[in-house]
Amino acid sequence: MTAAGGVLAEAPSPRGARLEAAELVGGVLTHAPDGDGLRFLPALDRLCSAISDEARLTEAGRRSTQRALVSALVLQLRLHRLLERHPEIERLPLDGPLVVVGLFRTGTTLLQNLLAQHPDVRVPQLWELMHPISRDGSAAERARLIRVTQAYVQAYYRAAPAFRAIHYLDAELPEECHRLIATTFTSDIYPLRYRIPSYVDWLAGQDMRRPYAFHRTLLRCLLWRDPGGHVALKCPTHLWHLDALAATYPHGRLVRLHRDPVAAITSACSLTAVVRSARSAEVDRAEIGRYWTERAEAAIGPARRSGDVHGLPVLDLRYDDVVGDPLAAVASVCEFAGIRWTGAAEKRVRRFLERNPKGRHGRHRYTPEEFGVSRAELEERLGDYRKEFEL
Repeated sequence: MTAAGGVLAEAPSPRGARLEAAELVGGVLTHAPDGDGLRFLPALDRLCSAISDEARLTEAGRRSTQRALVSALVLQLRLHRLLERHPEIERLPLDGPLVVVGLFRTGTTLLQNLLAQHPDVRVPQLWELMHPISRDGSAAERARLIRVTQAYVQAYYRAAPAFRAIHYLDAELPEECHRLIATTFTSDIYPLRYRIPSYVDWLAGQDMRRPYAFHRTLLRCLLWRDPGGHVALKCPTHLWHLDALAATYPHGRLVRLHRDPVAAITSACSLTAVVRSARSAEVDRAEIGRYWTERAEAAIGPARRSGDVHGLPVLDLRYDDVVGDPLAAVASVCEFAGIRWTGAAEKRVRRFLERNPKGRHGRHRYTPEEFGVSRAELEERLGDYRKEFEL
């Protein structure tokens, strides 16, 4: 059995996984690796190998992982067919976008939700990111995809009930665009979901420009189906690949959020433990603490205030400022991005804040000690960063 076959329990080989995906879209595959519309198969095999050998999945975790990976292959096949019929999608103008980044748990979700209230800002919702390619653009198809996505959300909450209080999901709320790039099997979201240290090492050596180009193609598909105003994206995982992001979106703008590293890292550890527990009965909290300490140091340790990062203009905001005065924060982002701040936008943001007070979906409780996170160690390792951004 191949590495992929170890995870894709119903498929004896990567070829079997391809055929399973093809059956779902009624197609017949050839033997050419990229000629059939499937891409990133070496990355799929690397990911499957790491999951099989290291992730310690439950039976339910193996089944959910299989469904997710085959779904990514199905999306690739549907994309191939769509682009054959509509090659103009790849030429669709794509100004910007505005991209919100920062470590996990630094207020990026709040800021994204606030930006989504602006009538002139186009923020992709969860159902769109999970299904950027649809059978058609009809209202009935849209309603079907929203129902399918909401069923996914409910299933996820059954597997990981604590996730609701940490990161609230809804089919029609904005969500992170890692759901686009994860379809390449080359994404930092996988080590959050699974214990896969060998994959982390492999990912560190990858050229991410091709996965990011795929991200751009899927984003174009989404906008081709449903155009909008200023595009605003958000995902913490971009923080480790800002060079590839800038190369892919050279006219983009970055909003970079900052929070006390002890709070951000500990919260990210708690998030990771909850997410991994949905697929594995063995979750090593101390190991998670070490993982996020190292990842945070790699991403934010060198960060400094500057006019740009890899050529992209940057606006730096602190978590405390976003939480303390969210109206001022979102207005400053709009000014930075050249988006007119209007009375209508302010009214909608105020309404969202009134309807979504902190803790509405439950309280997220965690301590550094749970994960072996040392404040003294982090203050030493990230002292320059904390001083630079007054954290």
